Amino acid sequence: MEQFAALIKDETKCSAIENVCTLFADGDWIESKDQSDDGIRLIQTGNVGNGIYLDKGERARFIDELTFDRLHCTEVLPNDILISRLPDPVGRACIIPEGIGRTITAVDCSIVRLNQTVLPEFFVAYTLTPLYASQIGTSVTGSTRKRISRTNLGQVILPVPSLDLQEQFAAFVRQSDKSKFAALRCSNLNLSGPQPTRISPFMPLF
Repeated sequence: MEQFAALIKDETKCSAIENVCTLFADGDWIESKDQSDDGIRLIQTGNVGNGIYLDKGERARFIDELTFDRLHCTEVLPNDILISRLPDPVGRACIIPEGIGRTITAVDCSIVRLNQTVLPEFFVAYTLTPLYASQIGTSVTGSTRKRISRTNLGQVILPVPSLDLQEQFAAFVRQSDKSKFAALRCSNLNLSGPQPTRISPFMPLF
């Protein structure tokens, strides 16, 4: 891990989230009256786990094709990332898997469709780090219910190392026990300890 951390430190570039996306948008405002018993799946904040998609099929909600067209909904595609802008925690993210059919998402989720410079698995792994949490924390608003705006979410800085290094990092996360990874808090990648409240795009993040 020390060797891997050194590689990232040497080769990392930085970018705001919104700048590595081909689509960065909020989901749709779907009221109860718009929902149906089947059709296009509505993914809600409760389906977005901390790094994992939670199916919760018994609570699934849908809209029909006519409603999809009438509301000009944005379709969520497999391998898109959803980020919940509500707790708990604010900013948690997951990858939409294959095989669940056509989907849309609710307005309190942001859709991240990455360009070719960032792997979805790397992006989601990064959202589990203290540095990401620190940046989210400085942009959260609300006294009774915490949230982050899409504008502020889009300005969160992430490292963009080479695709090979991204794959190595994602593979490390996949192979690690999730509870152990959470406990380590990426300490082996030098992400622990105090973090700056404002992060320059030119500041090394590892």
